[in-house]
Amino acid sequence: MKQTYLTSWLVLLLVITSFGPEVGAQRFQKRDLARYENGGTLDFNWEVAPNHEEMKGRLREFLWERWRQKQLGFVVAILYSYHGDHTTHAFFVEPDANGRWRVVSEYEGECCVLYAMQKNKRKPERKKGTENYDVVERVQETKDGEDSWRVLPEQDRRKADMYRLRLRQSQANKLSASPVLF
Repeated sequence: MKQTYLTSWLVLLLVITSFGPEVGAQRFQKRDLARYENGGTLDFNWEVAPNHEEMKGRLREFLWERWRQKQLGFVVAILYSYHGDHTTHAFFVEPDANGRWRVVSEYEGECCVLYAMQKNKRKPERKKGTENYDVVERVQETKDGEDSWRVLPEQDRRKADMYRLRLRQSQANKLSASPVLF
């Protein structure tokens, strides 16, 4: 347990020193972050696991409200695997070059911490990328026994723990088959 705790803090220190105080917010694309509302950093490390649902709600609410009101905003989420691998996501709510609003996820992380413990040691793999989502929906799981979701109307006001966000990419009005849901 102590080793897991120490490993998490070392990973967090590595993330902070690698990315600086804005934790990756300007790592990929140059943005004038003074124009963006700062949603802060949500660190989903395992020591705060009892707070994860509340933190996910804050993340959902921040992204949804900026999206709905067409306001610039960014928030950073540091996510960890069961084994301690981390990925830092910087989410930006902003218009694209054509003025169409989107949520951009710029991410960077490292996999797999456990490689170092294997007999044939392998170096951890760095991963980095960008995802653009131009469809943002609040959804609620249906009770029909299948893994299906009902889109909530925009005027439906409810707390962030009562819905999930579904982020998708449209391609010529054809929605991507693999949405991100949180």
